Amino acid sequence: MSRLITLLTDFGVASTYPAQMKGVILGRCSTARIVDLSHEVPRHNVRTAAFMLASAAGAFPEGTIHVAVVDPQVGTARRVLAAEVAGQTFLAPDNGLLTVVMREGFGRRANAAPVRVVSVENHELFRTEVSSTFHGRDIFAPVAAALAGGTSLDELGPPADSIRQFDVPAPERAGETWRGEVLYVDPFGNLVTNIPGAPLAEAGPSGVTVLVAGAVVRGLSRAYGDVPAGRLLAYIGSAGLLEVAVNRQSAASRLGAGIGTPVRVEANAS
Repeated sequence: MSRLITLLTDFGVASTYPAQMKGVILGRCSTARIVDLSHEVPRHNVRTAAFMLASAAGAFPEGTIHVAVVDPQVGTARRVLAAEVAGQTFLAPDNGLLTVVMREGFGRRANAAPVRVVSVENHELFRTEVSSTFHGRDIFAPVAAALAGGTSLDELGPPADSIRQFDVPAPERAGETWRGEVLYVDPFGNLVTNIPGAPLAEAGPSGVTVLVAGAVVRGLSRAYGDVPAGRLLAYIGSAGLLEVAVNRQSAASRLGAGIGTPVRVEANAS
């Protein structure tokens, strides 16, 4: 069966760069199936890309190859990594992009197989000429095609004992009070926090109060349409985390909030 290859970049849909990557992949593995996760990652924003990658990976079957290229240090001595996580393979620069997908509760389960990571150093798999500014086409794409064609992780290069990761802020809980922050702002301006939804759901829809950027949201909604257009709401999002939104508007713009904005939640069983 043909293997799935996903692409996540900050190249933008107006450029030909994603298409060039696809051309290289299909030229080397014509049976590959390619899915675009997104090419609209905010430019050079590795942290946002890391969250997007982790939140999307769970929707794909085992054996999927994920290619993530948000690479401000392209052409420097930074490594290219390949990692096996929860039955899937991830190709990314060694700049922290794999941080979230490797954490339990995001890209992997607590009982998942150990993560394996190698440094991609087998130049025979690269294109003959490698541009110093477009490793997405000349390294990541042909390596993804090789993996789809049956090349093993061990054939890519030696094990990577350590990789670059950034600190993923963990929420703090004191009794029924949670303190966290915004991890990600999606294209609709919804604020995705690092506060888990499951314990909040136990408090009941009316037992939760969310405070963020000077606003107070009382209760949890099930869907955006539960409140009138233009009104703030809090809910448990598709990633299982608490989110804050404005129905049909941008919560980020309304509140002046973004990644790192503090969030406090009072969860009292109703």
